Amino acid sequence: MPSRVQREQHHRSRSLIGGKPKKEKKNDGMASSPYHAAVGVAVLAILLAAPAAEAGAPTAAPLATYSLEDACKKTGPHYGLCIATLSADRSAKSSDTVGLARVAVLAAQKNASETATYLSSIYDDDSIEKKTVQLQQCLEDCSERYEAAVEQLTDATVALDTGGYEEAMALVAAGQAEVKMCQRGFKAVPQHRNILTLRNREVDQLCSIAFTITKLIRVSPSAEE
Repeated sequence: MPSRVQREQHHRSRSLIGGKPKKEKKNDGMASSPYHAAVGVAVLAILLAAPAAEAGAPTAAPLATYSLEDACKKTGPHYGLCIATLSADRSAKSSDTVGLARVAVLAAQKNASETATYLSSIYDDDSIEKKTVQLQQCLEDCSERYEAAVEQLTDATVALDTGGYEEAMALVAAGQAEVKMCQRGFKAVPQHRNILTLRNREVDQLCSIAFTITKLIRVSPSAEE
């Protein structure tokens, strides 16, 4: 018969052998934390918003395409000067409307630059009779205005090259305004009012041509029919 000590040892051994170990709690891979849930919601929102953003994104209006002759027809009374000016540039015959506008602006800029040079020469010309203080002031004012016009027309070509068509129109209009102000200034010296009349008129007309053709860039020919 086993002793009391032997019975206790046997009981402890049985408990160790037959006892069930505690199971470790498995980490459920499908469980989601609040952080993961928030990320999922954010991603879903982005995916849903993307098509809406693309649908609402503004698209640039297509550029119009005018032939040299059709573009010049839009200049009205300046049609003859327009044809002569643009045809003088070989690249104009194969240019799109932007190219035609650039040729027109450059023609106005070149003419304005030549007039600015002419102004410098007559300002120092002693052959002009009765060169009063008023006339000298008028010539000086015109010289400054033409310098500004040349700069604005030069900037207009840069604007055309970078797609700033509205800016180009504004710059051409500003240059044209300088020329008109020059001519208006000669009202103070009526006896010399014709010194720059022909030159001012030509630059003014070239600016009108450049402005009109630049304006056509966003106007489709079919839309005007």
